[in-house]
Amino acid sequence: MKLQNKSVIVTGSGRGIGEYIAKRLGREGANIVVTGRTTKDIEKVSEEINNEGGRSVFIEGDVTREEDVKQVIHGTIKEFGKVDLVVNNAGIGLKKYIWETGVEEFGELMDVNVKGVFLYMKHIIPEMKINGGLIINISSGAGKEGIPMLGAYCASKFAVIGLTESAAAEVNNVKIVALCPGSVDTGMFKRLFPGEKADLKPDDVAQKVADICTHPEKYCQGQSIELY
Repeated sequence: MKLQNKSVIVTGSGRGIGEYIAKRLGREGANIVVTGRTTKDIEKVSEEINNEGGRSVFIEGDVTREEDVKQVIHGTIKEFGKVDLVVNNAGIGLKKYIWETGVEEFGELMDVNVKGVFLYMKHIIPEMKINGGLIINISSGAGKEGIPMLGAYCASKFAVIGLTESAAAEVNNVKIVALCPGSVDTGMFKRLFPGEKADLKPDDVAQKVADICTHPEKYCQGQSIELY
Protein backbone atom coordinates (compact mmCIF):
# COMPACT_ATOMS: atom_id res chain seq x y z
CA MET A 1 0.00 0.00 0.00
CA LYS A 2 2.68 2.43 -1.08
CA LEU A 3 0.22 5.20 -1.97
CA GLN A 4 -1.70 5.17 1.31
CA ASN A 5 -3.28 8.59 1.98
CA LYS A 6 -2.27 9.88 -1.46
CA SER A 7 -5.09 11.43 -3.48
CA VAL A 8 -5.10 10.81 -7.24
CA ILE A 9 -7.12 12.20 -10.14
CA VAL A 10 -7.16 9.97 -13.22
CA THR A 11 -8.80 11.64 -16.23
CA GLY A 12 -10.66 9.52 -18.75
CA SER A 13 -10.86 6.70 -16.22
CA GLY A 14 -14.32 5.39 -17.04
CA ARG A 15 -12.87 2.93 -19.55
CA GLY A 16 -9.74 1.86 -21.40
CA ILE A 17 -6.27 2.54 -20.04
CA GLY A 18 -7.61 5.05 -17.51
CA GLU A 19 -9.82 2.43 -15.88
CA TYR A 20 -6.85 0.09 -15.43
CA ILE A 21 -4.69 2.91 -14.04
CA ALA A 22 -7.37 3.98 -11.53
CA LYS A 23 -7.89 0.42 -10.29
CA ARG A 24 -4.15 -0.29 -10.10
CA LEU A 25 -3.44 2.84 -8.04
CA GLY A 26 -6.45 2.04 -5.88
CA ARG A 27 -4.84 -1.29 -5.01
CA GLU A 28 -1.76 0.66 -3.87
CA GLY A 29 -3.93 2.39 -1.28
CA ALA A 30 -4.49 5.72 -3.03
CA ASN A 31 -7.71 7.72 -2.77
CA ILE A 32 -8.93 7.67 -6.37
CA VAL A 33 -11.03 10.28 -8.17
CA VAL A 34 -12.47 8.63 -11.27
CA THR A 35 -13.44 11.30 -13.78
CA GLY A 36 -14.74 11.37 -17.33
CA ARG A 37 -17.66 12.50 -19.45
CA THR A 38 -19.91 9.44 -19.03
CA THR A 39 -21.42 9.19 -15.56
CA LYS A 40 -22.42 5.53 -15.70
CA ASP A 41 -18.87 4.51 -16.70
CA ILE A 42 -17.05 6.47 -13.99
CA GLU A 43 -19.61 5.46 -11.35
CA LYS A 44 -19.07 1.78 -12.22
CA VAL A 45 -15.25 2.01 -12.02
CA SER A 46 -15.40 3.93 -8.74
CA GLU A 47 -17.79 1.36 -7.27
CA GLU A 48 -15.49 -1.49 -8.33
CA ILE A 49 -12.51 0.18 -6.64
CA ASN A 50 -14.52 0.55 -3.43
CA ASN A 51 -15.72 -3.05 -3.63
CA GLU A 52 -12.08 -4.19 -3.81
CA GLY A 53 -11.39 -2.40 -0.54
CA GLY A 54 -10.11 0.85 -2.02
CA ARG A 55 -11.41 4.37 -1.53
CA SER A 56 -12.83 6.19 -4.53
CA VAL A 57 -15.31 8.82 -5.64
CA PHE A 58 -16.43 9.75 -9.14
CA ILE A 59 -16.79 13.29 -10.45
CA GLU A 60 -18.16 13.91 -13.93
CA GLY A 61 -15.99 16.25 -15.96
CA ASP A 62 -14.96 17.11 -19.51
CA VAL A 63 -11.22 17.86 -19.76
CA THR A 64 -11.86 20.41 -22.51
CA ARG A 65 -14.03 22.61 -20.26
CA GLU A 66 -12.17 24.78 -17.79
CA GLU A 67 -15.04 24.96 -15.30
CA ASP A 68 -15.29 21.17 -15.27
CA VAL A 69 -11.56 20.84 -14.60
CA LYS A 70 -11.77 23.29 -11.71
CA GLN A 71 -14.78 21.46 -10.27
CA VAL A 72 -12.97 18.10 -10.37
CA ILE A 73 -9.92 19.58 -8.63
CA HIS A 74 -11.99 21.39 -6.00
CA GLY A 75 -14.18 18.32 -5.51
CA THR A 76 -11.07 16.21 -4.89
CA ILE A 77 -9.75 18.69 -2.33
CA LYS A 78 -13.15 18.82 -0.63
CA GLU A 79 -13.34 15.01 -0.46
CA PHE A 80 -9.72 14.10 0.32
CA GLY A 81 -8.14 17.36 1.49
CA LYS A 82 -5.51 17.63 -1.26
CA VAL A 83 -4.35 16.41 -4.67
CA ASP A 84 -1.05 14.52 -4.66
CA LEU A 85 -1.08 12.97 -8.13
CA VAL A 86 -2.73 13.65 -11.47
CA VAL A 87 -2.68 11.24 -14.38
CA ASN A 88 -3.69 13.12 -17.51
CA ASN A 89 -4.91 10.11 -19.44
CA ALA A 90 -8.04 11.28 -21.30
CA GLY A 91 -7.52 11.04 -25.04
CA ILE A 92 -9.11 10.25 -28.39
CA GLY A 93 -7.69 8.89 -31.63
CA LEU A 94 -8.10 9.50 -35.34
CA LYS A 95 -6.75 7.55 -38.31
CA LYS A 96 -6.92 9.59 -41.52
CA TYR A 97 -4.66 11.10 -44.10
CA ILE A 98 -3.93 14.77 -43.39
CA TRP A 99 -5.87 15.89 -46.46
CA GLU A 100 -8.90 13.86 -45.39
CA THR A 101 -8.88 15.15 -41.81
CA GLY A 102 -11.70 17.59 -41.13
CA VAL A 103 -10.96 20.86 -39.37
CA GLU A 104 -13.53 20.01 -36.69
CA GLU A 105 -11.99 16.55 -36.21
CA PHE A 106 -8.55 18.08 -35.81
CA GLY A 107 -9.89 20.66 -33.36
CA GLU A 108 -11.67 18.08 -31.21
CA LEU A 109 -8.59 15.87 -31.06
CA MET A 110 -6.35 18.77 -30.03
CA ASP A 111 -8.94 19.91 -27.46
CA VAL A 112 -9.11 16.56 -25.69
CA ASN A 113 -5.50 15.42 -26.05
CA VAL A 114 -3.69 18.75 -25.56
CA LYS A 115 -6.01 21.38 -24.09
CA GLY A 116 -7.13 18.88 -21.44
CA VAL A 117 -3.54 18.36 -20.30
CA PHE A 118 -2.93 22.11 -20.35
CA LEU A 119 -6.04 22.89 -18.28
CA TYR A 120 -5.26 20.33 -15.60
CA MET A 121 -1.65 21.50 -15.27
CA LYS A 122 -2.74 25.15 -15.26
CA HIS A 123 -5.10 24.60 -12.33
CA ILE A 124 -3.34 21.85 -10.37
CA ILE A 125 0.23 23.17 -10.29
CA PRO A 126 -0.66 26.15 -8.05
CA GLU A 127 -2.30 23.68 -5.62
CA MET A 128 0.62 21.26 -5.74
CA LYS A 129 3.32 23.91 -5.34
CA ILE A 130 2.34 24.18 -1.66
CA ASN A 131 3.03 20.56 -0.67
CA GLY A 132 4.57 19.04 -3.79
CA GLY A 133 3.06 16.53 -6.18
CA LEU A 134 3.38 14.40 -9.28
CA ILE A 135 1.81 14.81 -12.73
CA ILE A 136 1.96 12.04 -15.32
CA ASN A 137 0.87 13.08 -18.80
CA ILE A 138 0.01 10.16 -21.07
CA SER A 139 1.58 10.84 -24.44
CA SER A 140 2.42 8.03 -26.88
CA GLY A 141 5.10 6.46 -29.00
CA ALA A 142 3.26 8.49 -31.65
CA GLY A 143 4.46 11.56 -29.78
CA LYS A 144 8.06 10.64 -30.58
CA GLU A 145 7.76 9.78 -34.28
CA GLY A 146 5.37 10.74 -37.07
CA ILE A 147 3.24 7.84 -38.31
CA PRO A 148 1.33 7.73 -41.61
CA MET A 149 -2.43 8.35 -41.24
CA LEU A 150 -1.94 9.44 -37.61
CA GLY A 151 -0.82 12.99 -38.36
CA ALA A 152 -3.35 14.78 -36.16
CA TYR A 153 -2.92 12.25 -33.33
CA CYS A 154 0.88 12.49 -33.56
CA ALA A 155 0.68 16.29 -33.48
CA SER A 156 -1.37 16.13 -30.29
CA LYS A 157 0.98 13.68 -28.58
CA PHE A 158 4.11 15.61 -29.63
CA ALA A 159 2.39 18.64 -28.06
CA VAL A 160 1.86 16.77 -24.79
CA ILE A 161 5.61 16.16 -24.57
CA GLY A 162 6.29 19.85 -25.25
CA LEU A 163 3.85 20.91 -22.53
CA THR A 164 5.41 18.39 -20.13
CA GLU A 165 8.98 19.57 -20.72
CA SER A 166 8.06 23.26 -20.46
CA ALA A 167 5.98 22.87 -17.29
CA ALA A 168 8.67 20.67 -15.72
CA ALA A 169 11.23 23.43 -16.26
CA GLU A 170 8.95 25.97 -14.56
CA VAL A 171 8.48 24.23 -11.20
CA ASN A 172 10.72 22.79 -8.50
CA ASN A 173 8.64 20.72 -6.12
CA VAL A 174 6.18 19.21 -8.60
CA LYS A 175 7.52 16.31 -10.67
CA ILE A 176 6.08 16.27 -14.19
CA VAL A 177 6.77 13.48 -16.67
CA ALA A 178 5.26 12.07 -19.86
CA LEU A 179 4.61 8.39 -20.45
CA CYS A 180 4.89 7.28 -24.08
CA PRO A 181 3.48 3.78 -24.57
CA GLY A 182 3.43 1.91 -27.84
CA SER A 183 0.12 0.60 -29.15
CA VAL A 184 -2.20 -0.63 -26.40
CA ASP A 185 -4.92 -3.26 -26.72
CA THR A 186 -7.95 -1.05 -26.07
CA GLY A 187 -11.28 -0.47 -27.76
CA MET A 188 -9.84 2.62 -29.47
CA PHE A 189 -6.92 0.63 -30.91
CA LYS A 190 -9.27 -2.09 -32.19
CA ARG A 191 -11.48 0.51 -33.88
CA LEU A 192 -8.54 2.23 -35.56
CA PHE A 193 -6.53 -0.89 -36.41
CA PRO A 194 -8.96 -3.82 -36.80
CA GLY A 195 -7.21 -7.17 -36.95
CA GLU A 196 -3.81 -5.81 -35.84
CA LYS A 197 -1.98 -6.85 -32.68
CA ALA A 198 -1.07 -4.19 -30.11
CA ASP A 199 2.33 -4.02 -28.40
CA LEU A 200 0.92 -3.73 -24.88
CA LYS A 201 -1.99 -4.63 -22.65
CA PRO A 202 -3.67 -1.87 -20.59
CA ASP A 203 -2.30 -3.56 -17.47
CA ASP A 204 1.26 -2.95 -18.73
CA VAL A 205 0.61 0.78 -18.85
CA ALA A 206 -1.11 0.75 -15.45
CA GLN A 207 1.85 -1.09 -13.95
CA LYS A 208 4.28 1.50 -15.34
CA VAL A 209 2.17 4.35 -13.99
CA ALA A 210 2.15 2.64 -10.58
CA ASP A 211 5.94 2.35 -10.71
CA ILE A 212 6.29 6.06 -11.50
CA CYS A 213 3.91 6.93 -8.66
CA THR A 214 5.62 4.71 -6.08
CA HIS A 215 9.22 5.37 -7.21
CA PRO A 216 9.25 8.88 -8.71
CA GLU A 217 12.91 9.29 -7.81
CA LYS A 218 13.78 6.81 -10.61
CA TYR A 219 12.61 9.30 -13.24
CA CYS A 220 13.98 12.68 -14.29
CA GLN A 221 11.99 15.90 -14.26
CA GLY A 222 10.39 16.41 -17.67
CA GLN A 223 11.34 12.93 -18.87
CA SER A 224 9.45 11.22 -21.70
CA ILE A 225 9.33 7.61 -20.51
CA GLU A 226 9.00 5.14 -23.37
CA LEU A 227 7.16 1.86 -22.89
CA TYR A 228 7.10 -0.89 -25.51
